[in-house]
Amino acid sequence: MEHKKILEDLNKQSLEKIDAYLQSKGTMNKEHHEKINEAKKKWQNSWSDFMDVLMFLERIEL
Repeated sequence: MEHKKILEDLNKQSLEKIDAYLQSKGTMNKEHHEKINEAKKKWQNSWSDFMDVLMFLERIEL
C-alpha cells in the first residue's frame, strides 16, 4: 500500500500547485472560476476511479 500513499501525495501536491498557480494569476471572472472548479471536480472523480481500479487489482493480486 506504500504506492497508494505516494500516489495520494502526488495528487495532493498537484492540486496545491494548481491552486498556487491560479492565485499567482490574480482574480478571474466567474465563468473561468466555474470552469476551473468543474475541471477540478472531474480530476478528483477520475482520481477516485483510478484508485478504485488499483484497489481492485490489488485484491485480485495482479
